[in-house]
Amino acid sequence: MPLFAPPVRRMPRNRRQIIWSLLILLAAYALLWFEQHDPQHQSGRAPNTVPHDTGHYLGERFNGSPSLHVLLGVPRDASGDDDVIIERSQYVLSYNPATRCANWVAWNQSAWWYGTAPRHRGPFLPDPLLPPQYPPVLHREYTASGFDRGHLVRSEERTRTPEDNLTTFYTTNILPQYHALNAGPWLQLEEYVERLSKEGGRELFIIAGPIYHDTSQTTIGRCVRVPAECFKIIVILPKGHSTDAVTTQTPTIAVRMPNRPDISGSWEQFATTVSDIERATGYRFFTALADSIARTLKSRRTVVPPVAF
Repeated sequence: MPLFAPPVRRMPRNRRQIIWSLLILLAAYALLWFEQHDPQHQSGRAPNTVPHDTGHYLGERFNGSPSLHVLLGVPRDASGDDDVIIERSQYVLSYNPATRCANWVAWNQSAWWYGTAPRHRGPFLPDPLLPPQYPPVLHREYTASGFDRGHLVRSEERTRTPEDNLTTFYTTNILPQYHALNAGPWLQLEEYVERLSKEGGRELFIIAGPIYHDTSQTTIGRCVRVPAECFKIIVILPKGHSTDAVTTQTPTIAVRMPNRPDISGSWEQFATTVSDIERATGYRFFTALADSIARTLKSRRTVVPPVAF
């Protein structure tokens, strides 16, 4: 065994510098390649941001992807146990097995969604995407109940194809509504949405659903719970825009309409704030927006924009 270890031969300094320089160049190249090939990192965009294209509506560009309808974020509450998410190209909804109604339905609306398809003739149908462990609500459960089968996504808002229109007649897309509400201020707001879409050329993101009070336990059929109120939230953007165009000044409509047989008046008188609807439903909306923008939009009371603005 030698008394002294052989001397360690060190790499010349200039060679080490060359190798480190090559490693740094390789790392920089790899990072550049990743940014260019990962759509979530292109141009510094957030994952839910869609580059605008004012020549085409989002419905056309998304080519049937359900992700279109929740670009502003999936509504969240304290527990996901009562959220059965159903995604389709026409809308996205959360179904509640306890109330046997949707917690919320989210959808994109624009002139692109309107067409000449006829209104579905026939009964409302069980949702084919509802998991089999949940008994579907049937058309007859509303018959002679005293309540309308109130659409959340309106039939007229999905008339591009017969298939689109049929999806609005699934029983997961309806709530028990008094006729005075369904044919009154609720319909008025639906007609305003149609004018914004067709005449104003706007890109709308809509969320609608029920509000239940602890004292409201009325049910129809096999325990289909009747809501005390119905809400709707509408974010109004220019054609072809999504989260890229949302600012603290973006026009937003929020309404709470009592589900009463004597309701009357214009939809504007039921205007409220998104924050108020959050407190009433327990859901948090605009989950994909920056906190500062979301807070401002939620706290601002509805200001009704004209159709053309």
